[in-house]
Amino acid sequence: MADHPASFFKAWSATRWHGLRAVAAGELRTLAFVTVVVALMSVFRQVVFAGIGTDLVSLAEFFEGVWSDFQQHLFTALLMLLIIQPVRRLGPQDGVRRYGVLAIAVVIAAATATVVWVSTLILGGNDAAETWPAAPSIWLRFGLLAGLLVAVGEFHRAEVRDLEAMRAADADRAVLEQQTLQARLRVLEAQIEPHFLFNTLANLRRLYETDTATGEAMLERLMRYFEIALPSMRSAQSTLDREAHLLESYLELQRVRMGRRLSYGIDIAPALRGLELPPMMLLTLVENSIKHGLAPQREGGRVDVAARLDGPTLVLEVSDTGRGFGGDTAGGGTGLANIRARLVAMFGNAAELTLATRDPRGLQATIRLPMAAPPLAA
Repeated sequence: MADHPASFFKAWSATRWHGLRAVAAGELRTLAFVTVVVALMSVFRQVVFAGIGTDLVSLAEFFEGVWSDFQQHLFTALLMLLIIQPVRRLGPQDGVRRYGVLAIAVVIAAATATVVWVSTLILGGNDAAETWPAAPSIWLRFGLLAGLLVAVGEFHRAEVRDLEAMRAADADRAVLEQQTLQARLRVLEAQIEPHFLFNTLANLRRLYETDTATGEAMLERLMRYFEIALPSMRSAQSTLDREAHLLESYLELQRVRMGRRLSYGIDIAPALRGLELPPMMLLTLVENSIKHGLAPQREGGRVDVAARLDGPTLVLEVSDTGRGFGGDTAGGGTGLANIRARLVAMFGNAAELTLATRDPRGLQATIRLPMAAPPLAA
């Protein structure tokens, strides 16, 4: 518990620092914009003065006038910003009230700048009686400058807020799509478990009706299967090692029912067994091979499961010596459709499931999955 205050203070400090950095960056952008606007205005004023005057102005005199005008007006603009920016940051954030408060801030800022400007001229030697009457025109000039700065600042603020809203919407959309994808994957995975369970229970009931001893042996194998499967049945990822143990348990379960009619082999190198993959895909392919390929044949057949790496791709193969294509084995069953849907949802076009006829008979189902990195050698 003693760490909580320190952790809270650290998190608060980080958030505060991030906010200060964002404000500082915004103010620097504002200063840069004001500097550019004042520079352009100073150039424009000197061009106008040179056009009105009767005497020719040298290039050096022109730039000297621009620099002097720029310094004076930049100081005035920064003075007005000291009044306007706190109002923009701390005042009302939306609606008519914001525009009203900003208008008042512009009036006050222009008046303050006018007083400072006129006072500077008087202190510089100008006659006060002649200078103060020019204050309204000076105030109007500064008011236009302040209004321009506020208008552009508000336009930039609106653009930034729209961009932030779009980013937030995109982030929310991405989260929603991820949640939808996860929910869809859960539904697809949930389809497989009852599919396997109902088939097994139907076989178990049939065995109990014809051969009680074999039925009891099958029930024992089923319990063994669930001991392996249940602890991580809802996991989003599995490993080749866990899937291999599930396959062995499932095949032993089916061997109780089929006896010598079923033989199998599992060829997964120890170096590959730590690789992650979606759960129960291999099991679905093996179940499909037995149900549609081997079980309908009087002599049964063999199922072989293999895994290998092909560059950055994990290749999973389930081969059988069953009936092959034909009858109810056309590649479009519920289990195969489920695998294809899960592969698309998880990997897009980077993964695939293909079926091929074996010679002299049987099918080979191949799943190709992209791997982030090859496994370390055992």
